Amino acid sequence: GRRADGSAGEGGLGVAALAMWSWLKAYLLYIWGGLHRYFGNANGVHREYLRAVHYFNLAYKTDPGFHRALVASAVIRYRELGEIEGAIAALSDLLQAVPDHGEARFNRALAYQEAGRYGEALADFRSYLQQAQPGDAYYDEARRMVVLLGELAE
Repeated sequence: GRRADGSAGEGGLGVAALAMWSWLKAYLLYIWGGLHRYFGNANGVHREYLRAVHYFNLAYKTDPGFHRALVASAVIRYRELGEIEGAIAALSDLLQAVPDHGEARFNRALAYQEAGRYGEALADFRSYLQQAQPGDAYYDEARRMVVLLGELAE
């Protein structure tokens, strides 16, 4: 039944509807962030990247299971905004919670590389390859980076 205030009781449709609303809101925030990223890329406007990060972070806060939003935020932070250490920290937090998140590991490797932390980048690329499959989105690039960073370490 319903409560006196008209809401559904615990475990009823209200909980499912709230979960669906949170997911939908997070997805819409993510799409909005993607539009700002696009405008930043198309026009080279710094504030569009800041807005994209803002909306990606809101999407993640709205639905903490929406890892893609956190990764998208971190990518812009290290690639476009120069916030390399902040991006590494965000990706590290995600990897602590979800150790097999390949996209986060691959992007943290790129951020480490950008920071000149080649040993950590090489370790992350190798770790990514241990859990990835040939044909995965970043597999060939990670293999190439292991060879290049391995040569650099020698």
